[in-house]
Amino acid sequence: MIASGAAADLPVADVCIVGAGPVGLALASSCEERGLSVLLVEAGALDGPSNVSDNFGPIDYTNVHHATAGMTSHGLGGTSVLWGGRCVEFDDLDFAERAHVPHSGWPISHADVRDHYAAAFAFLNCGAAPADGKDVHGGDEVTSTVERWSARPALGPLHKAHLRASKRIALLSEATVFAIEMEPEGLVVESLMVQRQGRALPVRAKNYVLAGGGLENARLLLATQRHWPAKFGGPQGALGRFYQGHITGHISVIEFADKRVEKALSFQKDKEGRHFRRRLQVSAGRQHDNHLLNAAFWLDVLSIADAAHGSGALSALYLPLAISGLYGMLSEGRAPKTARGRQQGYREHLLNLRSDPALFRDLAASASNLIGSRLPGRRTLPSPKGRYLLRYHAEQRPIPESRVVLDERPSNAYLPALKVNYLVDDEDVASVVRSHQLLDHWLGESGTGKLAYLHEGPECREAVRRQAFDGYHQIGLARMSKDPRDGVVNADCRLHDVANLYVAGSAVFPTGGQANPTLPAVALALRLGAHLAQTRRA
Repeated sequence: MIASGAAADLPVADVCIVGAGPVGLALASSCEERGLSVLLVEAGALDGPSNVSDNFGPIDYTNVHHATAGMTSHGLGGTSVLWGGRCVEFDDLDFAERAHVPHSGWPISHADVRDHYAAAFAFLNCGAAPADGKDVHGGDEVTSTVERWSARPALGPLHKAHLRASKRIALLSEATVFAIEMEPEGLVVESLMVQRQGRALPVRAKNYVLAGGGLENARLLLATQRHWPAKFGGPQGALGRFYQGHITGHISVIEFADKRVEKALSFQKDKEGRHFRRRLQVSAGRQHDNHLLNAAFWLDVLSIADAAHGSGALSALYLPLAISGLYGMLSEGRAPKTARGRQQGYREHLLNLRSDPALFRDLAASASNLIGSRLPGRRTLPSPKGRYLLRYHAEQRPIPESRVVLDERPSNAYLPALKVNYLVDDEDVASVVRSHQLLDHWLGESGTGKLAYLHEGPECREAVRRQAFDGYHQIGLARMSKDPRDGVVNADCRLHDVANLYVAGSAVFPTGGQANPTLPAVALALRLGAHLAQTRRA
C-alpha cells in the first residue's frame, strides 16, 4: 500500500526500512515473502527521481577524489536510476584476514553471502546461468571472474505496482528521517522522527533498518551519537571511518597475440541468451605473495577517433566521418580515448593508413562491426590489431583516517552538514601499478600479448592518482565486525549496542574487494531479511 503519511494511518510494522533504493527494496521484498509487515520510508518521490537535497545538510569534500551528492538519487528505486546494471560476485579472499591489508577480514564467510546470490540476481533482473563460454586459463598467476548486467537496472518502475497492491508493505514517500529516538537506557530504538509535508511525525516498528546509502546512514548515526556520545563505539570508534570506494581508470593498452584469449575477454552469451563478460585478476596466491589489494581488469574498446588502435581500417572509417563533420553527429562520445588520443589530429590516422598492410582485408569486417556496435545489446567492437584500453577496478585499503564527520557549520536542513575526507592512499596507487606489472609478465610468458603503458615510470602512479574518483560505492562507514571495538554492526548487520537497529548496504562491508558492490549488497539485504524473520519466530 501507499501510506498517506498521517500519523494515525502508519502501522507499527515488524520492520521499518529507511530508503527505497535497491537494498531497501530487496530487504522489503525478502521480509514480505517471509510474512513480516514492512514500513518503507523514502525521502524522494514515488514517481521518479526528486530533488530533496534541501532536507539534508550540505556536504563538504576535502579533495577532488569524491563525487558530489548529485551523483546519487532519491525516489523509489534510489540510485538504480543511475546504475549501469553491472553485477559481480565477491571473491573468497575478500572475506579473509590478510596480513598485508590492515583491518581486513569479515566476521562471516563468502558462503554466507553466496547462499543469496541467486535470489539477488533474480531481484536485479540479471541472468545467473552458468558462464560456459570461452574462459581464460592463467595457471597460478592469473584468474578470471564474471560480470553480468541487469536487463532493467532502474528498479522503481518495476516495483511501484506491486507496492501499491501489497498487503504487507506500506510505502511512505517524500518522508525524510531526521532523528532516531532511543528509549531512556539507550539499548532500544523507540521511534524514528520523520519530516513530511512540513510536519514532523514519529514512526514506530519492532525493528529498524537504515538502507539510505553509506553517507546518509552515517550522517543519521553520527547525529544520534551527538545525544548518546558513548553509542556506536564512541567518538574514537569505527563509525564514519574506514571509508572506501574503488579506484578505476586506464594506464595501459593491451595488445593481444592470442585471439582465443581476446575472444574470451569479449562479451559472450550464456544459455539464456544474456550477456556476460570475463574480467582478469591477479590470482589470490600472487596477491598474497606480492602484498597486493584485489583488482579486476577488463577491455574497453578504443574510440575509432583514437589512432592508438593502430588499425588502418578503423582510421579509414574515421577520417571521412571526421572531415565531413558526421563523426560529431553520430558519435555518442562514450568510447574512451588515451590522453594522447584526445589531443591528436589527422596525422596519426594517416600513419595508420600508410603502415597497415591489412588495411583492405580488415575494412569490410570493421565497417560491419562498427554498424553492429550501434545495435541494441552488449558487444565488444573487435579491434583488427587486437588493441584495447585496459580498464582497472581496484580495492582500497581500509584506513581509519579516511572518514566522514559532522560539520558544525549552521544549516537550515533537517539533518546536519557533513565533511567528507575520502582518501586515496599511496598503497592503493602502488598496488594498481604492481598488479599491472604482474599481469604484463603473465601476458608475455604465456604468449598471450603485452601491455603498452600510456605513461612512463613514476608517471604511471600519478596517472592512477589523477583518475582516482569514487563516492558512489560508499563502503565501510558502518563496518561489520565480531568485536564491537573494531566495527559498528555485528555479523547480522545489527548495531553492536542497540537491540533493534540494523544497517544494510555497502557501508557494512569491512573491505570492498574488486567487485562492484550492488549485487553483494542486495545479497546481504536478502540475508538480513531471513535473519529478521528468524528473530521474530524465536
